[in-house]
Amino acid sequence: MFFERRLKGPIRTVYFLKRLRVLAALWGIACLLACSAHAGPQVDPAAPSAEMSTNAGVPASQAPVEASGPPAGYRLGPEDVFNILVVNEPELTTVARVGRDGFIEMPLVGRIQASGLTVEELTHRIEEALRSGYLANPDVQIILQQYRQDVVHLFGQVGTPGPFRLTHGDTLLEVISKAGGFTPIAKRKAVRILRKEGDRTRVIVVNVRRILDEGRLEEDVPLMPGDVVIVPERFF
Repeated sequence: MFFERRLKGPIRTVYFLKRLRVLAALWGIACLLACSAHAGPQVDPAAPSAEMSTNAGVPASQAPVEASGPPAGYRLGPEDVFNILVVNEPELTTVARVGRDGFIEMPLVGRIQASGLTVEELTHRIEEALRSGYLANPDVQIILQQYRQDVVHLFGQVGTPGPFRLTHGDTLLEVISKAGGFTPIAKRKAVRILRKEGDRTRVIVVNVRRILDEGRLEEDVPLMPGDVVIVPERFF
């Protein structure tokens, strides 16, 4: 204030004008900062939304997940679906579903058993059927579209009976271990495996007690998708 009182005439007027310009500039900067704080983030309209997948119109959480193929050596079973392509013979190309009886229907050759076979084995079987009076040198390709879950079911005297996801190569002992092992009253000498093969059910009896007591691991049985394992009760 002492300095301002000493300013006279035009000099004092110029001084106040400069101060007004500085205050106006500071006020403008404050307004811009306030507007930026309230504004939302800038969005590039050309960039894809983070909430959308590459499938147009489908939220990322609902986008289809690519399914992995079946394990090597997978054997076909009921409800499996696949395309059968006969090269250069479009009228024979078809989509087949394995029925509950284990068979499929195909043009010209009719019913063919598929359950229990690998894709390669079924391919050769269809080629043989077409070669018998229909085509001289058939070339068949099979593309598996839908296959059942690799699950086995355990019943009886195990810690946790029920369905269990089967990893390719799992054996009877490994799956029983997943189920919590045997109960104290399990009859380990007569564990049964029920396996569907075509239109019949095969029963495999395994003496697990001998495998464990004598170390006969070669007698342990690899399980297949759809197997049913029954551990009976031991009666004293």
